[in-house]
Amino acid sequence: MSMMQRSLRSRPRHGFTLIELLVVLAILGLLASLSWNGYRQHVTRSRRAEGRAAVLQVLLQQERHHARQHRYRVFAPSAGETEFRWFSGASERTSAYRIEATACPDTTDLSMCVQVTATPRAETFIDTRCGALSADTMGRRTPAGNGCW
Repeated sequence: MSMMQRSLRSRPRHGFTLIELLVVLAILGLLASLSWNGYRQHVTRSRRAEGRAAVLQVLLQQERHHARQHRYRVFAPSAGETEFRWFSGASERTSAYRIEATACPDTTDLSMCVQVTATPRAETFIDTRCGALSADTMGRRTPAGNGCW
């Protein structure tokens, strides 16, 4: 062996080998795939909480309206609605739900009952487990169970 070959072998190497880089990438990929499902569940729960809060807020507004007018008010999602909030988030564009108020299914008398429904916006959020969240002034909430309410 020549002097040049010996000095090349005894020099310390700098950097990583291809195998080391592949092992690190495999570990990172595994961690990312495990955490993605938890992240999606967290986002779903937080958006569902946004919808519940919006429904309850509109129900409180309806109660205040009922105290003044002696009847509840029906409304649908539209940009012209000013008295009641018809979207769940900070703005209509970013909200996960659209809010509407209708007469309760078992009565048409708006002096007795109103049902507020939050429907997921397909553009921003799809909730396959719960779907639309509803509550009325009689205390009924749908869908029942499954952690929706």
